[in-house]
Amino acid sequence: MLVVDSNLWIYYADATLPEHATVKGFLDPILEGDEPVAVNTVIQMEVAHYLIKRLGSAAGQVKARTFLGLDVEVDPLDPPRTVEAVSHLARYSDVGIGGRDATILATLRALRTTRLATHDQSFGRVDWVQVEDPLSGSPC
Repeated sequence: MLVVDSNLWIYYADATLPEHATVKGFLDPILEGDEPVAVNTVIQMEVAHYLIKRLGSAAGQVKARTFLGLDVEVDPLDPPRTVEAVSHLARYSDVGIGGRDATILATLRALRTTRLATHDQSFGRVDWVQVEDPLSGSPC
């Protein structure tokens, strides 16, 4: 299973960004393949926020609904997951992990995977996370 961070979804959804083509080339085969892809509800909201802010209310909402309709597993931010995220925040804040990032670490643990596609270099400082960054050309 591969968890995909919001920054890659944003690059994927916004064709005006210079990163779009590279990320699209990375994600399209994954989305068409057999490997499960996952996000959490925080990632969903962050992507929707960006799209509505960038494209406006109407167009952004259409694009956000398309994203929300992708065939991916969604890990909820429920109270137990939030408690776990706080523990990750306390443990990894010194390497650049913030609150949103900590929810992703909790999602990785809950889904029993270490694989994260992201362009956020902070995750490369967490020893048990296997970062896949299509924009760096090699794992972090």
